[in-house]
Amino acid sequence: MTTQTVDGAQLVNQALAAFQARERDDAAYLLAKAIQANPPLGARWASVSRLAATIGEITLALAAARRHVAATPTAEARLAYAQLLIQSGRTEDALREGVALARERPNDPAALHFLATGQVQLGDHDAAIANLRRIIDLPGAQLGAENAWHVLADIKKFTAGDPDIARMEAMLERIGTAEAARQSRIVMLYALGKALDDAGDTDRAFACFDEAARLQKIDSIFNTAQADAFVDAVVKGYDRAFMDSLPKSTIDSDRPIFVLGLPRSGTTLVEQILVSHSQVLDGAEANLFRPAAMAIRGFTPDEVRASFDRPDAATLPDRIGRAYLHLVDERFGKTGRIVDKTLSQTRYLGLIHQVLPKAKMIWLRRDPAGVAWSCYRTRFVKGVDWSRSLTDIAAWFRGEDRLHAHWSAVLGDSLLTVPYEALVDDPETWMRRIIEHVGLEWEDGVRDFHKTERAVTTASFAQVRKPMYASSKEAWKRYETQLKPFFDAYEKG
Repeated sequence: MTTQTVDGAQLVNQALAAFQARERDDAAYLLAKAIQANPPLGARWASVSRLAATIGEITLALAAARRHVAATPTAEARLAYAQLLIQSGRTEDALREGVALARERPNDPAALHFLATGQVQLGDHDAAIANLRRIIDLPGAQLGAENAWHVLADIKKFTAGDPDIARMEAMLERIGTAEAARQSRIVMLYALGKALDDAGDTDRAFACFDEAARLQKIDSIFNTAQADAFVDAVVKGYDRAFMDSLPKSTIDSDRPIFVLGLPRSGTTLVEQILVSHSQVLDGAEANLFRPAAMAIRGFTPDEVRASFDRPDAATLPDRIGRAYLHLVDERFGKTGRIVDKTLSQTRYLGLIHQVLPKAKMIWLRRDPAGVAWSCYRTRFVKGVDWSRSLTDIAAWFRGEDRLHAHWSAVLGDSLLTVPYEALVDDPETWMRRIIEHVGLEWEDGVRDFHKTERAVTTASFAQVRKPMYASSKEAWKRYETQLKPFFDAYEKG
C-alpha cells in the first residue's frame, strides 16, 4: 500500500470524525484533501460522496461520485451520480445522464423513471408521460410500476371513466395488503387517490389518501408533546433580548431571500415570482443553513446558548454565515440573489436572522383548511411526519401559528407576511410588495412568472407554470366532512 493510499484513506476517516464532532468546515477541508489524494477507495467513494453532500459541499460530492462511477461503473453508481446532479440543481446535466442511461438500458424501470422525473421538472410533460408509460407497459415491471403511476397521476388530469383509473385499481389489487408490499401500496394509493379526486369521486379518493396516511403513520416519529414543548421554549425565550445577548454577526450579505411557510401554502409560487426578476438567479428547497450551522446542537434558547459556550463563540455567527454563503455559491453559483425556501426554517428563524441580519424573509399564510387538505393528500417522501394524521396536522399548524406571531414581533421589518388568498385575488399589489420588500426595483416581466423556464422540484411544479388562478382556494370544501378531525383538533388548541 502506498503512502498516498494510507493518507487518503486516513483523511476520509478524519473527515468523518470531524463531521461527528459537528465541525463542518474541518470535515469539508479534510474531504477536499482526500479527494485530491485520490486513494483507491473503490465503492467506498459512494460514502464519501454522501458525506460531502450531507454537509452541502456539492463540488466535492460530485467529484467523489465521479470517482465512484470510474471505480465501479455500474448502472446503480451512474444513477446515483445522476440523482446527485438533479438534487444539486444541475438538472440539464442530470437529464443528459438520464438520456444516456435510458438509451443503454431501455427496459430498466429505474433509468426510465429517473429520466421521466427530470423531464417533469423541466416541464416536458409529453416526453415524461411517454417514458412513464414505457415503465407501466414493461412486462417485467409488474408491481414496480407504482412509482411511474404516481408521477403520471401528478401531471395528468383524469375524468370519470378514464381507463387509467381501472388500470390503477387493478394494480392496487395486485399489490395487496401484505407488510412486505406496504411501501408500494402507499405510493399507489396516493396515485389512485389523485386520479379519483380529479374524476370527482371524493369518497373513494379520501379513502385512498386516508389509508395511505395510516400506513405511513406506522413509521412516523412525530411527537405532538415534543413539538409543542419546542415551540413553548422558543416563544418564551427566543426574544430580542436573548438575541442581543449572543455574539453579533458582521455578515452584510442580503443575497439569500428566505421564503417561509407550510408546505402547499404558496411558497413555490412566491419563489417563482421572485426568480422571474432579472436580479434573482434561482431558488430551491436548498437545505443549506442546517449543515452550515452544524455547530449549533439544537434550536431552543437553552440549546443555542449552550452551543455558544465555546472558545470561538465571538466568531461563530460569522463562521456559520460564511459557511452558508459558501454553500449557496456551491449550489447556485456566485452571482445573483437566490431564494431559499427550505421546509421548517420557521423553527430556527431567530438564528438565521442572527447569522444573516440583512437577509429578507417572506412568510406565506394560507387558510389552514386548504393547507391541511393539500398536505394530507400529498405524498411527502421524508421529513413531514406530521402530515400523516389529521390531528397531527392540526398540532403542527397550531405551532406554526404561534411561531409566526412570535417571529413577526421579534423580527419586525425583516419579515413580510403574504396572505396566499390575497396574493391570488390581487396579484399585482402583492407581487409589487414582495419585490419591494426584498429591495429590488419592479420589472413588468414578473407578472409573467409562469413563463419563466426553470426546473421545479416540488409537488407544485404544475401550478407555477400556469397564470395566477383562484380555483384551488376552496378545493378542500368537497372534503369538509372528512376533515372534521382536523377542525376539531385545530380549534380546540
